[in-house]
Amino acid sequence: MIYRSIAKTLKGTDIMSILIVEDDPVTLKVIDKTLKKSEYETLLAQSVKEAIALLESNSSITLIISDIMMPEADGFELLKFRQSFLRISKIPILMCTALGDKESVTKSISMGANDYLVKPIQKDILLSKVKKLLNKTIKKLLLIDDDKIILNILTNIVEHEGYESLKAQSAEDAIELMKSSKVDLIISDIVLPQMNGLELLVSIKENNPNIPVILITGHSGKYQEKDVMSAGADGFITKPFRNLEILRKIESLIAQPRQKVWN
Repeated sequence: MIYRSIAKTLKGTDIMSILIVEDDPVTLKVIDKTLKKSEYETLLAQSVKEAIALLESNSSITLIISDIMMPEADGFELLKFRQSFLRISKIPILMCTALGDKESVTKSISMGANDYLVKPIQKDILLSKVKKLLNKTIKKLLLIDDDKIILNILTNIVEHEGYESLKAQSAEDAIELMKSSKVDLIISDIVLPQMNGLELLVSIKENNPNIPVILITGHSGKYQEKDVMSAGADGFITKPFRNLEILRKIESLIAQPRQKVWN
């Protein structure tokens, strides 16, 4: 039997769901109740067959939490199915396993699982892992730099951490991309051909004031952090930058539960 939680309508919010796949009704109830208390929407399935049916018919699923050991088809079969479809392959999956079952954990990670939980489920750990996975995967970042090498470095950094990315080599191209794609954060070089990063910043904040903008530059002598931040930037980083520096700044600006971000 497939269950669905009663949808709680959040003002100005797209309903996004977490799919829970668990044959044990007690564990299923614990996970579902914990997530609902934190205002997440859920879809519940008690078999891989039911989970696949939901994944094929529902585009609102943003995260999968799945048991590994289940009758008939197990969690590994669900991982195989997930790899077979491009849209579904982008949905992060959190696997649940019995205490001490290191072999299953290793196998699931090698098959593309994003993280795992050990049973019995600890609510605080569950919520921490859910928040971490949702914060990373829902975000689409717009990266702007006329230097292809820097642009590729930024792309590799953010995509390795599970973010999606759009790339532009000019402010004009970035503006065009924003007309057709929703982005959650922008990282832009200041020195760009024609319209520079500061001018782009003004344009973005006039039209999309809630989108965080991080400006980067290799001209730290010319552009001071206090001036850039006063102009409306949400972050300022100088080149050469460190991977961790970029990631920490991104996380600090968009670290919110997913259901609070979509608007």
